[in-house]
Amino acid sequence: MDPDRMTGAAQQAKGRAEAATGQLAGDAKLRFEGRADEAAGALRSTAGEAKDAARQATEDPQSEVEQLRAKVEQLSREPATPRLDAAARAADHYGAELDRYLDVIRQRPLISVGVAAGAGFLIGRLLSGDRYVNRF
Repeated sequence: MDPDRMTGAAQQAKGRAEAATGQLAGDAKLRFEGRADEAAGALRSTAGEAKDAARQATEDPQSEVEQLRAKVEQLSREPATPRLDAAARAADHYGAELDRYLDVIRQRPLISVGVAAGAGFLIGRLLSGDRYVNRF
């Protein structure tokens, strides 16, 4: 752990205490100094974190690459989302059903045309309204 992280955390705590004391005492200068120390401590702590991250990345970059590669391979084997996986299964199911219907149509083309014509005629009659009804 970088010493800047510890020093920054301590400076942040000191700044918070100063700001709270200034708030209670009604001292605007002390409160302002406390907030400034707190901000400086946060900045120093962040710099220490960056140093730690840089040190860790440069120590063993090959193992980091191998870990990332293993993670990518693991993610590529898993489905992206359960819904996407379910949609793919449904598409496979409906594709198989469509193939089955197309096989029936290929085996019995005249019956298929007759059923389609009859269904079209019935739908047309149902949707046409009363135009074709004879009224005596």
